[in-house]
Amino acid sequence: MQMSRLFAREWAIAPRSVGAICPSSRRLAAQLAREVPAGDGAVIELGAGTGAVTHALLANGVSSDRLIVVERSAAFVRHLRARFSNVPVMHADAARLAHSLPLDLRVDAIVSCLPLLSLPRREAEAIVGQWRYVLRPGGVVVQFSYDIRPNRGVLHAGSDFSMLSSRIVWANLPPARVVTMQLQAQRST
Repeated sequence: MQMSRLFAREWAIAPRSVGAICPSSRRLAAQLAREVPAGDGAVIELGAGTGAVTHALLANGVSSDRLIVVERSAAFVRHLRARFSNVPVMHADAARLAHSLPLDLRVDAIVSCLPLLSLPRREAEAIVGQWRYVLRPGGVVVQFSYDIRPNRGVLHAGSDFSMLSSRIVWANLPPARVVTMQLQAQRST
């Protein structure tokens, strides 16, 4: 099935989960990929859709043995597995991410393509809670949002994340804000 038709069909089935009527542009995908730090720990992509960001991550030097793609839509999972046969693609829910990953996996970065602001608050908070659980202290989360007002894309992140950068990508339909946050080390009490 053609990617644009697949995306449109999945959007029609679950518009709040897909979050947009078009896949991420090459420029948005490239900006997300540039925010991922070098390293040897895992990079988790949440909500890969048709794979625009997956492609950009690989093109930007994230090796296929370092990348793990997590997608909830069965149709997108089938498409991603066919398109990226050398990348592990998990059919899983980001709100239960820790249950899907090996306990000893070192996660350096999470690239979230999930529409957190359009999800029910409880679901968005569960997803962010999973970030805290699986991400190593000092690891980063790269999140984008179609709400380009400052600090809106990180509504549910909380004080244990510090802002590293915030950029608007105008060459996307609609324009999007890319926010990069770092998980702070646990404070001793």
